[in-house]
Amino acid sequence: MKIKEFLRAIADFAVPRTCLVCGRSLADKEGAEICLECCLNLPRTGMHSVATQSRGLNAVQERLADGPPLLYGAAWFYYSRNSPYATLIRTAKYYSRPDCGRSLGSMYARELMADAPEIARHIDVLLPVGMHWLKQLRRGYNQSREIAEGMGSVLGIAVGDNLTAVRGHATQTRRTADERRKNLKGIFAISHPEEIRGLNVAVVDDVITSGTTAAEAARAVLDAGAATASIFALGLTNS
Repeated sequence: MKIKEFLRAIADFAVPRTCLVCGRSLADKEGAEICLECCLNLPRTGMHSVATQSRGLNAVQERLADGPPLLYGAAWFYYSRNSPYATLIRTAKYYSRPDCGRSLGSMYARELMADAPEIARHIDVLLPVGMHWLKQLRRGYNQSREIAEGMGSVLGIAVGDNLTAVRGHATQTRRTADERRKNLKGIFAISHPEEIRGLNVAVVDDVITSGTTAAEAARAVLDAGAATASIFALGLTNS
């Protein structure tokens, strides 16, 4: 037994690993967050094969149709707050588990590579959606950055920190589409725009809901001089 496997066995004995979705104990060969059965039943969007505009718009691009043009737009699975799979996002976001975000990002990236390997060749840098410094201070980390780090480790793409939130914003809950746009207008800025000028940039987020946040992030990237902007997220709400 290798040292890494031995240490993991000890850790599993002390604190048994359980699937975040169904709660059952995880086997040695299973991932860090989800069992094989739940992974097989993940409500995948299946949109990676139509991630480019040349193949027709997918649900992400349709939701962002009023925003800036995208080279790629995709999400891994359909997200519903009432689904047991929502625990994956909530754990990565709220429960002091940055490792969960990295693990999920890696899983997503492996499927991207299997379904659409050309994507990695057409992206130069991943930029996680920025979090206002005060909010990040309270949470301790930016879950979008952890997701991006996990994706980048598999795709072989560098992760930047240029996309920053210049101010906080009020909750988007119960706001109309127009109110959401006004609430987030100008919230993002690019630090050191010369670092992304002329590059193909992919913005990484946890969940796309109305698409307003993703659109504002992509707009900031393009306004800073990036050649193209893309959007990738773990989850996509059904509405």
